[in-house]
Order: sequence, then C-alpha cells, then structure tokens
Amino acid sequence: MEAPPGTIARPRELVLVSAAGVALAILMTWPLATDLGHLGRTSANDADGQFSIWNIAWVARTLVADPMHLFDANIFFPHRTTLAYSEANLLPGAIGVPFYWASGGNPWLTLNLVLLVAFSSAFVGAYLLLRYLTGDRRAAAAGAIVYAFCPYTMSHLSHIQLLFTGGIPLSLLMLHRVADACAFRLPAETPETSAAASAHIPVASAFRRNILWRGVALGLALAAQALSCAYYGIFAGLMIGYATLVLAATRRLWRSAAYWTAIATGAATSLALVVPFFIPFLRVQKESGFGRSVEDTARWSANAHDYLVSPMHAHGWLLEIARRIGPWGEVLFPGLFAIGLGAIGIALAVFFSARASRSREAALLYGTLAVLAFWSSFGPGAGLYRVLYYLPTFSFLRAPSRLGLVVVLCLAVFAAIALQRLFDALTPGRRRVAATIALALAIADVAVFPLRGWVRAEW
Repeated sequence: MEAPPGTIARPRELVLVSAAGVALAILMTWPLATDLGHLGRTSANDADGQFSIWNIAWVARTLVADPMHLFDANIFFPHRTTLAYSEANLLPGAIGVPFYWASGGNPWLTLNLVLLVAFSSAFVGAYLLLRYLTGDRRAAAAGAIVYAFCPYTMSHLSHIQLLFTGGIPLSLLMLHRVADACAFRLPAETPETSAAASAHIPVASAFRRNILWRGVALGLALAAQALSCAYYGIFAGLMIGYATLVLAATRRLWRSAAYWTAIATGAATSLALVVPFFIPFLRVQKESGFGRSVEDTARWSANAHDYLVSPMHAHGWLLEIARRIGPWGEVLFPGLFAIGLGAIGIALAVFFSARASRSREAALLYGTLAVLAFWSSFGPGAGLYRVLYYLPTFSFLRAPSRLGLVVVLCLAVFAAIALQRLFDALTPGRRRVAATIALALAIADVAVFPLRGWVRAEW
C-alpha cells in the first residue's frame, strides 16, 4: 500500500492524474483528436448530437456576449426561457467559453474540447475517491478507468451532459472527508490540563473551521455536478443524503454538532449556487404545465436485458447474445473488469479485511448503494422508483435506467479494494508488474476505439 486510506492527493499528483485523464480521453475517443475543429455527431439521424453542439456553443457565447439573456435562447421564437426546455449544460458551456472565443466561435472545436474535459474530469473524480478509500494510486487508476469510460458512458457520446460524471465520486469524497474529520476527537480537557485550556482554544477553533470548509467543499462538488447534468445532480444529492445517514450510524456521529453543521453547510452552499439557475425550469413548468407522470418513466426504465448490452470490443460476444434476445433500451453492462474484481472486493471487504471497520463500512455503504441503484433503475414497475418519484425534482426525470451508472461506480470501488489487497501482498517488483497488467486490462475491457459515427463538417 502506498499511503494510508484517507490520504488526499497532493498537487503534483493531481496534475499528473489530470494529464493521464486527458491522455486517456484522447485514446478512448480516437480518432476525434485528429480533427477537433471539424468532427462531430451531426449525422441526419443524430438530433441529440446536433443539439449538444448548438447548446454548448450557445452557452459559451452568451455567457460572455449577453449573460442576462442566457436562457432566452435562439430557438422556438417568439417564446422565451427556451434554454430551459431541455438540459441547459451551464457548467459544460462555461468550460467551453475560452475554447469558443479563442477559435472564433467554432462550435465543433468547443464541444469536442469540452467532451475531453468531461471524460478526463470523470477519471480524476473517480481516482480521487478511490485513492482516498484505498490509499493505492494504481488501484485507484484502474478503478477510475472502468468508471469514467464504462459502456454506458461511451454509448452516450451525443449527450454531452451525460459524460460529466466526475461530480458524483467527487461529492462522495468530500462527504468522506467531512465524516473522517468529525470522527477525529481532540484531546479532552481535564482538571490536570485546565491550565493549558487557553492554548487549546485556537486549535479547537481551527479544527471546527476545517470541518466547516469541508462542508463547503461538499456543497461545491454537488453544485458542480448539478450544473453539469441535472440527472446526475439529483442522483448525487440522493446518494449523499443516504451516505450521510450511513456514515452517521457507522461512525456514531448522530450527536456530532460539527458533522450536521458541515452537512447543512454543504446543502446550503449547493442550493445557493443551483437554485438561481433552476428557477427558469420551474417557470417553464408552471407556464407550460410540463411534467412527467410516474407511468411515463416506465418507457425509459431498465430491464434485465439492458445489463447484458455493451458496445466494447471485449464484450462483442455478449452483444451477440443480447441481439438474439431482442432490442434493448439502454447500455448498462458494467464491464468484466468491474464485475469480476468488484465481486472479489466485496468478499475481501466483508470477510477478510485487516482494517475491518473501514472496509466493512465501505461494503455497507457502496454495497447497499449498488443494490438500491440497481433496483431503482428498473423504474416504477420494480417499486422503489415509484417512491423516489415523489421526491422534489424527480418529476423532471424520465430515464430511471441511468441509475445504472451508480452501479458501475460502486463496482469500481470494490474493484479498487480488491486490487489494493492484491498489490499489498506482492513484493515491489511484482507489484509493478501486476499494476501494469491491471491497468492494461482495465483499458482493454472498456476500449471501443477507433470510434465510428463522427461526421466531418466544414468550418
């Protein structure tokens, strides 16, 4: 093991991981990088790809040229607030601002560079969470690969918002940091130490401020995810709410004022950043009467067949089986690497851990999250999603099947745990060989390059 669990990545490591994320994004989307200014998903039968190019370009342009009328997009004239008719892509559009203006307004270049940022940030977010949970850089990198470039994500290249998945693991990381800080106890003051009480006050005050700032970081991560993709923002909020209760129980933080203050601070920070941009959607809903009934979501719910579908080269045999069964609605196969090592990681975390409390906590949290997400992905017919539908903002969603992404993340956590245990048992020389093999297998399992479907446009 390279570092104890609970260790945060240092700046130099973060820079290297970010560079690795960009390199992986270029590799996995090849040959997109060969002509970023002209390639796009703009074929006649890919309206979603055309919409993404327009959407990112509109936001990137208007945030600079006319920010007060950002939501009054140049579609559906003479109606106003038309950007709120669909996903607004506010943060992805903001990321595209320098690309759009530096390229003279090239929408293809803007979208494609934002797409690379989406994949690389997903890799970095997953890496940071897995690094924190396992303490092993190589295990974290392998797990992050199978999450950031999973079959589900790679099947949605036309939907830029669905590629921004990094905020989910990043939010969980920030919650873990809050819980770890609150579980730490300062030395209790006794009559024998009362003379030094004045020296303890600044330490305790700094400690409380540190916890509070971790709550702010949690809120920023949640807001970033919500402003990148509303679906994933809602998923992340639900996951953080559930994980907050699980960690409060496992760490005995029910009576910790610092813990609940930090959680409240995170919630307030997130709402303060997101609500102003959510108001236009509420206005459109009120004016148009837009809404989706719980029955409407059944069409976009997963079925068992979907969890056998993958476009990856390594899963071609499985795709042939899926085709024989019949048509599918979503691509939800997590990958052989995630399933195989994830199953081993679950067993190790529950039954064979030398650090029983932390590993069993991970098994409880991510194991139950995987089960709940898997169950909910089957929509109202399976029962649980019918309950979730009545939570705030769920009436905007139509595709329960997208919760399959959460299943992949949880399996990636357990895969990283399995790899960390394996690497710990090896000598340094064999560990390097095993890590190289693990990284190669992770890439091979989710490889689908060279990608097809790019259309060249003149600019």
